[in-house]
Amino acid sequence: MKNKLKQIYDQIPQSTCPPNCGECCGILYPSLAELANVKEWCELHHREFKDFSMLIGDKCPYLSEEKECEIYPVRPFLCRILGVSIDLPCPLHLNKPAKVINHPQSNWCYTQIYLRGKEKPRTEKHRKVFRDILLNGGL
Repeated sequence: MKNKLKQIYDQIPQSTCPPNCGECCGILYPSLAELANVKEWCELHHREFKDFSMLIGDKCPYLSEEKECEIYPVRPFLCRILGVSIDLPCPLHLNKPAKVINHPQSNWCYTQIYLRGKEKPRTEKHRKVFRDILLNGGL
């Protein structure tokens, strides 16, 4: 699934978020494949693997005190589409990518990551959370 994730991630435009912003780094529900990818990356880079439920307030456990993403190369799908999706624009209007993906494109990526991973117990929860986020236009 790691190569499949990369293929999907490669279709998402690059973010132009300013360094050390951290404004959108909050609660998220990565897929099982993404969790495995993050865990493997942490092990390879001698970093502590943190469960995404280990929030610090409402901030991602991988957001450093300097507001840097500690797992940026393997950040999950939702992190990648924030600011580059019509559905999830930058709340500060600082991220102005050259290309923006629309709702069907975001939904296709989501479907490929979650449903193709056959995540029966978690899929409905994730699907509802992401659908609510996408339909309500942001976090």
